[in-house]
Amino acid sequence: MNRESARRLASPIKDGIGGATCALIAFATLSIFSAPHARAETVDHQFAVEDAGRANCADYLAAREGGTRQSARYIGFIEGYLTAANRYEPNTIDLTPWHTPEAFALILDQHCKRAKEEGLAMVAQRLVVSMMPHRLASKSELVEVREGDKSAVVYERIIWRAQNQLARRGLYRGEPDGKDSPQFRQALTQFQRLAKLDESGVPDVATLWVLLNP
Repeated sequence: MNRESARRLASPIKDGIGGATCALIAFATLSIFSAPHARAETVDHQFAVEDAGRANCADYLAAREGGTRQSARYIGFIEGYLTAANRYEPNTIDLTPWHTPEAFALILDQHCKRAKEEGLAMVAQRLVVSMMPHRLASKSELVEVREGDKSAVVYERIIWRAQNQLARRGLYRGEPDGKDSPQFRQALTQFQRLAKLDESGVPDVATLWVLLNP
């Protein structure tokens, strides 16, 4: 699936965030949930699942469709699972260093439509495994990048990764340093224009998905 197909796939989703973000999260799920199951269980394959994690994808989709508060509890379960993984996975500070609750919701939307019987606990395990290549492995300061009325708060290390990718495309000519600058924001805007994303000039979720997953 190409990026334009991903945009069309995500277009019916209404979640209060940009259409480009919806599209790129839909695109990302093509690889995210092809990950193998994580192993977090006893030797006889038994483990306890708490509260919202006992639900399956069909339950999640029904809650989202109905606009109930239960859907927020399901997203909270995913966030809690990932927070625990940040604590116990080796060499990991943050498994999902540029994601938001809205991004997790869109990832679940797309995956659960194809796997309605899968439990949310298993979805969370798959997410942990699939996000390992993108994780932040050591402590990094947060930086606010602002352009006009748009802003994003991103780890310095993620900005450094973005600067390197922009440099490889000939869009950023400064020294990658993990810092915000007019030159960095200009390069981001050029990249967003080429990728047909919202030209915000800031490293939002959609931009980072495309830029850091070439």
